[in-house]
Amino acid sequence: MLRTTRMLAHSLALFLVIGAMAPAAANALSLSKEGHPDTSAVPGQVSNISVQIYNRGQTPQEIKMGGQTYTVQPHQTITLKAAPGTDVYADTPGNGYQKGELLFKFAISMNGATVKFN
Repeated sequence: MLRTTRMLAHSLALFLVIGAMAPAAANALSLSKEGHPDTSAVPGQVSNISVQIYNRGQTPQEIKMGGQTYTVQPHQTITLKAAPGTDVYADTPGNGYQKGELLFKFAISMNGATVKFN
């Protein structure tokens, strides 16, 4: 009887020690990318920003970015991606702006935002 009790006590102690060490071992061998630098990105390179443009007006509006013209239909949304600092100009006159007027400039804080105009 004493032998069985001693074996149970040793087994319980062993499981407690292993259980206490398991969280430390799990953190040491992390399978996530946390803490590992992304080697695919070039240092100093900023990725493109994605912005949704929504036309609140009743007529199609054209905007110009980087020499390309994009048409935004009434009550429709388009998504543009560009580097920070890229200018977006009106290519048709609208409510509160003229053709050729700067509408906005891409900024890092705008990533995922929606810009509404008419």
